[in-house]
Amino acid sequence: MDFTNCGHRGAMSVSPENTMASFRLAAEQGANEIELDLRLSKDGEIVVIHDTTVDRTTDGSGAVADFTAEELRALDAGNGQSIPTFEEVLDGTDVRLQIEIKDPAVIEPLVALLAQRPEEIQRLSPCCFDEEIVAILARELPSTVVGLISKTGSPELLDRADQLGAQRVLVGWTGTDRELARAAQERGLHFNVWPVNTAGQLNDAVELGVDGFTTDHPPLLFENGYEIRDGRLVRP
Repeated sequence: MDFTNCGHRGAMSVSPENTMASFRLAAEQGANEIELDLRLSKDGEIVVIHDTTVDRTTDGSGAVADFTAEELRALDAGNGQSIPTFEEVLDGTDVRLQIEIKDPAVIEPLVALLAQRPEEIQRLSPCCFDEEIVAILARELPSTVVGLISKTGSPELLDRADQLGAQRVLVGWTGTDRELARAAQERGLHFNVWPVNTAGQLNDAVELGVDGFTTDHPPLLFENGYEIRDGRLVRP
């Protein structure tokens, strides 16, 4: 798996999060992976939104699960953008997608959708904080790079990732150091850190030797003299 410059909910520092405009902008800015969040609508459609409610990110109010996909699409998610379905994202992007599962109810329809669209599987990396969900994803979607997310890094986290069948760990800064990154890589785990939103955090990530990071600002690495060449982060 190549080094990942992952746009967090797209290019959310300058564009409404989890919208098609944000995803397209992130790709234009050099993100080779986009992180997005999956939930289920009232009528069983996989939709892209982070929170349990629509209150923070749209002009509506109420639980996501109480709206049909069509009703969700009618809300303004910022700058006239709508809440997309996951199929819209598949159709409208061509970069890797880090799909964070926010609701276990998403798993069954996700597996069914990918059975109909097997050509999409290789560019997906399903991830979750919930270990039980990670184990299910690893079992149900064995051809994908499943990730375990944690706010803190630790050797125990790497053990759990192995036990769950994950191939990737995505960790916050607490407890994360170069030794942990190397230990993960020696186990064959793709080691990612988040967030990386400043030049200082970028330099720290480089010092750690990470395999990728998640950022609200995808051009950050290019603005600081780095590039991705042959799947690796380099500074010419």
